[in-house]
Amino acid sequence: MGDHKESAVRALPAPSIWSDLLNRRFVTQWVISFCNGTLTAPTNSLLAIYVESVLHRPPIFSAGLRASLLVLGGLVSLLGGALSDSLGRKQTYLLGLTGPVLSGFMFFSDSPAILVAICVYSGICWGFQTTASQSYMMDAVPGRSLGFGAAVYFIGFTLGNSLGNLVLAPLSDTLGFRTMGGIMVGGMAALFIGTAFLLPGGRPEGLRSSRGTFRKTMGNYSGMFRQPIVLRLMGMQYLRTCYWGVATLLIPLLIFRATGTNTAAAHYTAVSLIIAACFQMAAGRLCDRFGRRRPLVVAISAVTLSALGAALFARSYIGLYVFGVIGAASAWSLSTMMPGVMNDIADEEEKGRIVGATHLAWSLGMTSGNLGGGWLVEIYTGLPFYVATAFCALASVLAWGICQRIYPKRQG
Repeated sequence: MGDHKESAVRALPAPSIWSDLLNRRFVTQWVISFCNGTLTAPTNSLLAIYVESVLHRPPIFSAGLRASLLVLGGLVSLLGGALSDSLGRKQTYLLGLTGPVLSGFMFFSDSPAILVAICVYSGICWGFQTTASQSYMMDAVPGRSLGFGAAVYFIGFTLGNSLGNLVLAPLSDTLGFRTMGGIMVGGMAALFIGTAFLLPGGRPEGLRSSRGTFRKTMGNYSGMFRQPIVLRLMGMQYLRTCYWGVATLLIPLLIFRATGTNTAAAHYTAVSLIIAACFQMAAGRLCDRFGRRRPLVVAISAVTLSALGAALFARSYIGLYVFGVIGAASAWSLSTMMPGVMNDIADEEEKGRIVGATHLAWSLGMTSGNLGGGWLVEIYTGLPFYVATAFCALASVLAWGICQRIYPKRQG
């Protein structure tokens, strides 16, 4: 693994940060991410509702659909990381975007088998898309501004999701799920074509010579998985994401059950994402100015407290709303810090692979949270959130260990 690069993190005047971000590669990627988030938003907030209200299947079936998407996405992320480091960021990213193009068809079919098939393909593509897009962003932004750059990057998708939930999701109440799905498919097809023509190539010319063969690049994973710091990072990512898997599946569904409308669940998702976007900006700026140590510990602690609050108030509409918003803000802030942490750990030639390994842990965490949440909620409403609280507490311990290893106390 490469030398830790936290020494490069330092206070910068605002003009220097924006000059680092206002380049064609980063700006174009941000616009694509925003549009992608807008057009695919209903797949996150309304899939469980569609399954329950149209297919008349229980929450565990929705959890199974998400699991097929997430498990494949996580496993394929290893392949995506190797492709991104060998074939190129843009080519791998385009391959991944074919999944969102088809995601709107989830709301077309009454057949569970077809729905499963779409989720399987989307999961495969999600692995390519995530690893390539984050690796592309890490190449496009200098390390000194990566905290704020990651925040701005993630906010593009977050705000897009918020807009999509405010604009597209209510169409399911007024025009039906099929019309909403058709708009999603048409919009994503146009975005795919635009990406192919407008997104600049993935790596600067000076880095292209460092690409190895795909086979050699895949083989290098074995050494990476023997690194204790990588295992700690993956463990933290898995444990804290279990909570997010529970929250994204159950909080909109429990709000729907309490209010009886799709729009209420979609509005909760939109509000939580808007607030999360504000916290992402603050977290990213703090990381660039003071280092990642304290923001990382504060964010993972806030995720733990929000999981406990959701467990205690699982039958309360207001309680779910408040602690759901806190959880979204802290979880997205933590996600903003991950590219910087990965950048501090990885060599230049292995950024794609460390993103792939971390995304594998994220996917397994989301899967565990979805499946566990869908099962445990039928036993007792608050039980999934109590289990998630315990997992987040363990993630906090691992986060502290990571900070002790790569961020000396004097560096914040």
